[in-house]
Amino acid sequence: MQSVRIAGVLVTIALAGVMALGGAVDAAAQEKAPQEKQKAAAEEAPRAKPAGRLPNYYAEVVDKAQREAIYKIQQEYEPKLAELRRQLEALTKQRDEKIRAVLTPEQLKKVEQLQEEARKKREAAKAKPSQGQPAKPPKPGPEKPADKPSEQ
Repeated sequence: MQSVRIAGVLVTIALAGVMALGGAVDAAAQEKAPQEKQKAAAEEAPRAKPAGRLPNYYAEVVDKAQREAIYKIQQEYEPKLAELRRQLEALTKQRDEKIRAVLTPEQLKKVEQLQEEARKKREAAKAKPSQGQPAKPPKPGPEKPADKPSEQ
């Protein structure tokens, strides 16, 4: 009975966190990144066996049977949570569209300009190493045809 109560509290906390994050109107919210599309596809694919992630601090105190029970509960709630996330995303998009409709074309252009500047600033900050930390090497991209030796 206590595990059901804990699961209910965790669901409430998760939804509150998702709703709080949905409050920010940002250019990034307007476009789905490829990683987000992959994540959404992964969420929709059902898992073959119960697996998941234990809530913080549970790993040290639960036994194998409890671990499996928690994973099963998480698997039971995941489709419901995924549907709520989709609904929240749609509702957030609808709200953002209504908010944008309030603006004049000039204001909308200015907002888009500010969002673009913020995006560029974030990218620059991400590329620049923070103090005391080494720069991350760039991720290797696909080979360009010019880089490959010709096969003649």
